[in-house]
Amino acid sequence: MAFIDFTDAALQALPATSAAFGRTIPETPVVAAADPLSRFERRIVELARTDSLDTLRPQRKRGWFARLIFGPQPPSPMLANEQLEALRRLAVQAWHNGYTLPASVMKEARVAGHSEAKIGAVIDFIGRSRAPFRRLAA
Repeated sequence: MAFIDFTDAALQALPATSAAFGRTIPETPVVAAADPLSRFERRIVELARTDSLDTLRPQRKRGWFARLIFGPQPPSPMLANEQLEALRRLAVQAWHNGYTLPASVMKEARVAGHSEAKIGAVIDFIGRSRAPFRRLAA
């Protein structure tokens, strides 16, 4: 026995308002705007909130004496993927400096392959997530 799907034909046959179901059926499908950031990239931006500006500098290797005193080398905060690392560096700068970012950071993100829309989305997401500036009473 074969199955025939009549759902498309049934939706076109119904009037714009269906009183039997008490709801309005849209005539045109609603298309959501595409978000330039994926969930993974949004998570990297959120994790960059706890990083300090010191994580942007290259990590120096410890000598044998420093390893003897301080222990083994701590793990590097840098990400292995260059594109995601550029996104992390942009997010760290934006969390600390707000909208006043150095042009070199945005250029680095563009060279890594991020579009202007994605860079703007990261900066806007951080700007909306940051705590508002509160002035101390004088």
